[in-house]
Amino acid sequence: MKDRIKKVRKLNNLTMEQFGNRIGITKSSVSLLESGRNSPSEQTLKLICKEFNIAMEWLQTGNGDMSNEVPNKFSFYLGQIEGGNDDFIKDLIEVYMELDQDSKQALRTISEKMSEKRKNREQN
Repeated sequence: MKDRIKKVRKLNNLTMEQFGNRIGITKSSVSLLESGRNSPSEQTLKLICKEFNIAMEWLQTGNGDMSNEVPNKFSFYLGQIEGGNDDFIKDLIEVYMELDQDSKQALRTISEKMSEKRKNREQN
């Protein structure tokens, strides 16, 4: 289980301290879990599963799918971004949301034209 806990943390690009903060435990507790010196409590397992949308069976046994089905991926991704440390993405979203409608439309137009060019290049 220790390797799966570490995998969840690494996939979310979190330090031990950040991971611990998300589930309410200390950095040293995360270290002890990942080293296998301590076993997680049932409450800690539930918090990991809830916070990171992880299937309990996978976390405990390694069987089945790692993730639970996400009904609203956008909300899930926003939660990942908010809790992560990727300042570029956070800044990108913030800058985009602060643009006026004409600027947002200009970005959409650029994106569509780039996509068309790429498709044309791939077809040739």
